[in-house]
Amino acid sequence: MWIFVKMWPRISVNMVFLALVGFSCAAIMGDECDWTGSGLSPSSTGRGVTPVYLRCSAGKVTWLYPRGALRVLLRLPGQDREFRACIKVHSDGKKDPAARLFLEGPRSLLPLYSHSDGGNKAIRCFNSKNGQAAIYVEAADVDAVTKRVAEVDYDLQALPKGVRGFDPTEECRPCTSEELAHAFCTSDLVTRGIIHGVENHDELEVSQMAVKVTKLIRHTVDDAFTTDNSIPDESAHDSLQEVTLHVAQHCGVSHGIGEFVFMARRKLGDLTLQCAPRLEDWALLVNQLSEEGKAHCVLRS
Repeated sequence: MWIFVKMWPRISVNMVFLALVGFSCAAIMGDECDWTGSGLSPSSTGRGVTPVYLRCSAGKVTWLYPRGALRVLLRLPGQDREFRACIKVHSDGKKDPAARLFLEGPRSLLPLYSHSDGGNKAIRCFNSKNGQAAIYVEAADVDAVTKRVAEVDYDLQALPKGVRGFDPTEECRPCTSEELAHAFCTSDLVTRGIIHGVENHDELEVSQMAVKVTKLIRHTVDDAFTTDNSIPDESAHDSLQEVTLHVAQHCGVSHGIGEFVFMARRKLGDLTLQCAPRLEDWALLVNQLSEEGKAHCVLRS
């Protein structure tokens, strides 16, 4: 199984937005992954557009006191591959969002996120063009500077070489032996477990899989997961703690019987399933890859 992404419809709009705002001369670089700025800074020019350049597979844009607009150019690091991008808009506690988002198309801007256009669906996905994608983040109130925060997470997933479009069936097929070995070595979470239940969320087109952990093999630790106990403590292997994994709903994940090895990565704040071989199949593959010397790291089951 490959990483979960969602396809959102693209709705063409005219160029009114570009006519409303000018383009500021200052080019603003992030730290390759994240950018934090303020509408009160000297580089922010009222109703102008501030360019932001990011070259990373995942990161965050934080815009304080939003004014005018940002043009955020996204690219993968060290390569010009096509990619599938997903963004997640965070609420700052107000009824309406602090900003509206648009995707730059060949002739017009395509609406991505606004309160009046189904803004309750915080995650939106789209494809790159010529190895890059540009999103416009427009302040909800372009004429005033208000104490708001526009915060957007992004995640870029490279498409296979030679492939220019996203195929949703790819994320549902079983992982190959090579993909399993790679996922084991690079995932943020690798755990043995039993599927406890599956809950579908139609509005997000996501299935949430509840997994009872039988043996935590490894995980990367950060505050986003330790604070809400999404990742179990390694010292509590015997207590059968539970972890929630996200899967694309169209994959039709079901309540499988038996023990699996779950490999997941962080995506927009959630754990997204990459591969889930049965334990007995994974154990055989570990021996095979180790004997052939094809393992990228020390494989365990």
